[in-house]
Amino acid sequence: MLSLTISAADNKTRKSTIHLKSGEYVTGVITQRNDQTVEILTDGDIKYVYTTDEIDYITHESRKKNYDTSKFRGFVDVGYSLGFGEPRNDYWLVETSFGYQFNTHWYLGAGIGIHNFSAKVDTYPLRNDVAVPEHNDPNWDFPFIPVYAEGRYNWRSETHGTPWASLKLGANTFNHSGFFASPSLGYHFGTSQYFSFNIGIGYALHTAHYKLWCTGDTPGAIPDNSGHSYLDKTGIFHNAFIKFGVEF
Repeated sequence: MLSLTISAADNKTRKSTIHLKSGEYVTGVITQRNDQTVEILTDGDIKYVYTTDEIDYITHESRKKNYDTSKFRGFVDVGYSLGFGEPRNDYWLVETSFGYQFNTHWYLGAGIGIHNFSAKVDTYPLRNDVAVPEHNDPNWDFPFIPVYAEGRYNWRSETHGTPWASLKLGANTFNHSGFFASPSLGYHFGTSQYFSFNIGIGYALHTAHYKLWCTGDTPGAIPDNSGHSYLDKTGIFHNAFIKFGVEF
């Protein structure tokens, strides 16, 4: 018969509870286990050995990841953002960050995000003359894609639950060019040995260049190869968001 033995070295940080058919239970570290018996060592260094016929079932405490020794980190967040001020646009967002946990408190990394911003008719940026058929720069059909560095501070060890503060600084890239900054606050929940999750709220600032369509006699108008003219503008966009993230 195949016999499986588990050593104390493999389970020294994980406690289990043996529930007996008699209704009693014992909590400790399982030091030996095979097809016939289970040996458990309690916190008081008392060793018990039970046969499998005596045991009803065994439960194990959840094992949380030790972030004090796991230095390389990754974050993936999803959320929704509400615009305020003028212009005002709402969007879904996905953000990532990968980096290094220097100690209990400080993390530094870098990442890329997708902020599904798209201009709407009768919102800014607009055409500024009714004679011009285009409402917006065609690039506004695409999202903001910020690339950034992130610094994060934890009030205490992430192996347990802890409040945190984060600051992302970078630039909008690809179809929109401009500055990006996003401070946020949240709470980390330690869950399993594989990943944890967090929730957060924050503020996002985007600046971006765009074309404001106009007539050719508008002061500062620039001819476009489409036959129309535009003004080269920079927009400032303010948003508040809530997000949910997983960590590993």
